[in-house]
Amino acid sequence: MTTTENHTSNARLEAFNEKLAGKNWSGQWEAEKYLMASIGGPQPAGVPHRWGWAETKEALDEATDVLGTVDTARRHLTCVNPGLKDRGAITTHNLAAGFQLVKSGEICWSHRHSPGALRFVTQGHPEAYTAVDGEKLVMEDFDLLLTPRFSWHDHHNPSDKDVYWLDALDVGLLQKLGALFYEPYGEDSQKLRPSTSEWVGTRSHWLRPTWEEERTTRLPLRYAWSDVRERLALYGNEVGSPYDGLALRYANPVTGGPTMDTIDCWVQRLVPGFSGKTHRRTSSAVVYVIAGNGTLETDNGTITFQAGDVISLPNWTNFRWTNASASDEVLLFSVHDIPAYQRLGLLYEEPEAIIGATPAPANPTPPLKPLYAQGAFYGKDER
Repeated sequence: MTTTENHTSNARLEAFNEKLAGKNWSGQWEAEKYLMASIGGPQPAGVPHRWGWAETKEALDEATDVLGTVDTARRHLTCVNPGLKDRGAITTHNLAAGFQLVKSGEICWSHRHSPGALRFVTQGHPEAYTAVDGEKLVMEDFDLLLTPRFSWHDHHNPSDKDVYWLDALDVGLLQKLGALFYEPYGEDSQKLRPSTSEWVGTRSHWLRPTWEEERTTRLPLRYAWSDVRERLALYGNEVGSPYDGLALRYANPVTGGPTMDTIDCWVQRLVPGFSGKTHRRTSSAVVYVIAGNGTLETDNGTITFQAGDVISLPNWTNFRWTNASASDEVLLFSVHDIPAYQRLGLLYEEPEAIIGATPAPANPTPPLKPLYAQGAFYGKDER
């Protein structure tokens, strides 16, 4: 084809594309460039970023002066990803996380919404609590509290101390799905159940009523930090995954599944001297540093972190954790949108699958004089 003929052909195609667009059509050939661009995987949404605690606390203190009491607005600061500012107040493409401060004597009014939410308490008090569907969840240091989808919740601080926590919601995901709903209760505080014997949380345990139908979703749960530390100690010096360290999931206590339908929460321990392998996933995460300091190496450079910092880890971003200390462990709390990808069959990891990929410990007592085939009567997940 000559240059003149090629130019004429292009002009005809452009005119045809405009004609199709005018009738609300688009030719598949117009999408080829997007298909070609996806060879090798998606482009990460947003960038890895760190929000330091000292600067965050200073901004929350200033918000106290500017806004006044929480009667005006909730004293909350969302960690906005620098690479996603055009998408609103979100930390990764699916998750929004940020800090909230509740002063002594304040009550944050009751409401509910379709995004699932959680609170990881960074500075709590035994008298402070969040009410979730009529149940009081105490807010002590490093406790995890769940506010499942469309659960009534309000926050109370009757103590004489300030209370801080990290919020995380799947608001970015629900925005894309067109499924955002919000409803105010109409009063500051919801009605509370008169006794713990009526709590759903009481039933969300390995001791459950025999006469009742089990409830597996929308569980108003509190994972106490004292219990988490006790569980971490049971693993001794176990390093865990060569990529994520000793990463333990906050499992649904009834089903054993993810923390919430679209969100999983982890506590991670990086032992002294931990030098992780490089890895990436189609999912994204938000990380809070509970204790210690170290580095997170990503495609965009190295982030140095310390206790109190928050880090965004976008989807499909290579990352590597390091704990340079020879004596102190690093403790991380992390929020992941992994369950959403698993439900859609879209969780993919490189260079290898890590999530749920390693068999549980084998039975240490093989028969001395075998009568039956090796593994006979074992379940499919046993060795």
